Amino acid sequence: MIRNSPFVLLAVVMASVALATPAQPQKLVPLRIAVHTAVIGAADVIAIRQGFYKQEGLDVEWRRFALGKDGRDAMIAGALDVNATATTPFIVGLEKGVPYTAIAINSLFCGTNHVVVLKASDINSIGQLKGKRVALPKGTVTEHVFLSKIAPAYGLKKGDYEVANIPDSKDRIPSLVAKAVDVAALGDPFVAAAEHEGLIRSIENYCKYDTLPFILTATNKIIKERPEAVVAYLRGWLRAVKLLKEQPEKAATIYADDQKELGRDTPVAVLDKALRRMRWEPEINAEIDRYLAEEVRELIAAGQVKAAPDLAKGMNKELLRKAMAAR
Repeated sequence: MIRNSPFVLLAVVMASVALATPAQPQKLVPLRIAVHTAVIGAADVIAIRQGFYKQEGLDVEWRRFALGKDGRDAMIAGALDVNATATTPFIVGLEKGVPYTAIAINSLFCGTNHVVVLKASDINSIGQLKGKRVALPKGTVTEHVFLSKIAPAYGLKKGDYEVANIPDSKDRIPSLVAKAVDVAALGDPFVAAAEHEGLIRSIENYCKYDTLPFILTATNKIIKERPEAVVAYLRGWLRAVKLLKEQPEKAATIYADDQKELGRDTPVAVLDKALRRMRWEPEINAEIDRYLAEEVRELIAAGQVKAAPDLAKGMNKELLRKAMAAR
């Protein structure tokens, strides 16, 4: 009879074994990313803490950096796959042949980048900085815009004030308090936290002079060898950006938890205010193309780069399109 057939019995046994064997979990793809210590890194922090990258199939190894250009240098050393950096070090890196590509706009952060003084300072305007010491991070777009646009707008020229190179934002507040400098360019969350503590006040942000795009970059190696990992990263990152835009209070709470682990017990409302000063606009559009071309001309005129890099070659807009289409 058919029911006694050895073939039928074998099929039953094999089916039972298949049912009893648990499904093998999908192996996560490793990816090494930089997380910025300023609010520029908020989307990465949220994506990590909410498990968005893991849900997109990634095993993310991450490191914090205070400056995008330091993350860029870690890419050069082969230690990172993805990093966000400002336009100035991005262009300088392209001109020097750094093997990386722009894949999206992390943010426009001019609203979170301020020129600040101690609360009790008698300085109320950039025009009062003659003979003063200004804390700036050397080789960044923060420095470039201050020197080339903000100071000249008030009639200040090179030599009218002294620049103190203080790379890490967290070190600029102590320098102000110690009166080692008179003024500092500073970003959030440090601005919002120090304002809340009554230490500083902002005399101006950067938005009147520059939108300050921050560029998401990936190494050419990871784009060539594992483009699907870059798309997966962008999908997870876009989910965090969506949360920041649509549920800002929830996003601020998640970010506050991260700050607390770093020893900064800043109220959620204060961080919410800081995060709302950011503009999350991921696409590399025609306006960004024009912005980069103009900055290249400025950097050549200032002697910071010798020749114009191939910007079109240094950008990949397709990976973001794929990530956005997959959401």
